[in-house]
Amino acid sequence: MEKRKLIVVSLIVFLIIIGIVAIVEFKNISDLKNRNNQLEEDRAQLSKDKEGLMVERDQLNSENQVLTSKMKMMEEDVNQIYRSCMTQNACKGRYPGIRWNCNNVGDTTDVNPSHICVCDSSCNLNATEIKKS
Repeated sequence: MEKRKLIVVSLIVFLIIIGIVAIVEFKNISDLKNRNNQLEEDRAQLSKDKEGLMVERDQLNSENQVLTSKMKMMEEDVNQIYRSCMTQNACKGRYPGIRWNCNNVGDTTDVNPSHICVCDSSCNLNATEIKKS
């Protein structure tokens, strides 16, 4: 009988240990499932963010192409406007039709300009006095 009690007590202790191990493992598995779910949500969010960034990248590439095209046209236009004034006056080296702040003889000045100057297509200086209010 004593042997039987020892076996029964041993089995009960063994079952309690197995029960405790099962509970701990179940908790670990539950934690792992929760972590896995969180990682899946993070992955889904990253996927959405990636799609949004790809759309933004495509929009920026499109805008870049438009701006590059505009820049190319402007460069071509500037290249067509050449510095044709080679005379020894205030228009030398200037673009015809492009205005600048100047004094009454065409010298460039950014401080208290008295005139706005422009060269015509024949390299003649036209200085218009700035009317002060």
